[in-house]
Amino acid sequence: MPTKPARPSNDAPTRAAPPRPTADRIVSLHAGYEADGEFVDGYLARPLDGTPRPGIVLLSGMFGLTWKQRELTRMYARSGFVALSPDFLGGQRPKGRAQGLRAKNSVDVLRSIGQLAAGADFLRTLPWVGPDGGVGILGFCLGGGLALLAISDTDRFDAGVIYHQSLFPDPRDLAAIDKPLICHYGTDDKSTPREEVDAFTRELDAHGKRYELHWYEGMGHSFAQIAPDADVPPAQRAAADLSHERTFEFLHRELAQRHASGTEAVAS
Repeated sequence: MPTKPARPSNDAPTRAAPPRPTADRIVSLHAGYEADGEFVDGYLARPLDGTPRPGIVLLSGMFGLTWKQRELTRMYARSGFVALSPDFLGGQRPKGRAQGLRAKNSVDVLRSIGQLAAGADFLRTLPWVGPDGGVGILGFCLGGGLALLAISDTDRFDAGVIYHQSLFPDPRDLAAIDKPLICHYGTDDKSTPREEVDAFTRELDAHGKRYELHWYEGMGHSFAQIAPDADVPPAQRAAADLSHERTFEFLHRELAQRHASGTEAVAS
């Protein structure tokens, strides 16, 4: 019997506590792994204490593995994840909107999906996650669409976090998703307008998918794709922090279930 989706929310926060750290100290470092014989560069951050943690593959938008993406990777590590940001743009760092859109529209989608799946495999080779560890995937903008495709086309991910996807998968791809999602959108987003989101959720509902949907009043595109110390309007900071708090809770809940299932299987 299909699981009913969570009731959508429409939020206009005026204040929110900053995302709460669960790790006192983290370490961040250059990372990389093989995907179909090709090296994929990346950046990894994790709690320093060495305790096994859930993994998360983080996907940037069309500007690639920037300083901002590195800061977001560290933020997720401080919140208790082994966080990996793969450089799926192959080293490109577009300057300006036109270059970014060209890079975005030049992405080899199928190749990128293979790289993301290999990123999850890489995380599970690390002692900080382990072979039975839960691994989620989170994407902003272009990365949000790639995250949806990676969940539908592979079995490597246990949960997905979608921020205002600007790559819109075919409805047939959405039908194949069998993992829970949490999705975040701004009401003033021109790149991912409500009409696109409504079409997306209609497909999820038609196939009985499990998801949470959150709207953030007055927010535009990429409202939450900001560094933790970025100087942004208070309303944007409150909305971004609220969205990440919801995401942390969702991921810890869903990925812990995978870890518990794996432990039970080993014990039996």
